[in-house]
Amino acid sequence: MLRRYRNCIGPRVRELRMKKGLTQEQLAARLQLSGLHSLDRVAVAKIESQLRSVFDYELAMIARELGADPEKFIPTPRALKLDLDNLISGKRDVSES
Repeated sequence: MLRRYRNCIGPRVRELRMKKGLTQEQLAARLQLSGLHSLDRVAVAKIESQLRSVFDYELAMIARELGADPEKFIPTPRALKLDLDNLISGKRDVSES
């Protein structure tokens, strides 16, 4: 079974959010207060599940709210090597997740 693979930062967003002790709802509230009104809890969940694309300005605000450099969200080329074809095609096998 294939599903859309729309970002490579989702796992890192989840990791840093949990490390800060924030719920998805709390992160969404902070992002909305920062001006990203379209990022509700569902949008945060979709980002973390890699089901929603992320604009560059959204990444910058997410990074700021999680206290991290935006570069820290992008996996290294080595880490992406196995998933690169799937990332480019926008698909991946759920069993590989």
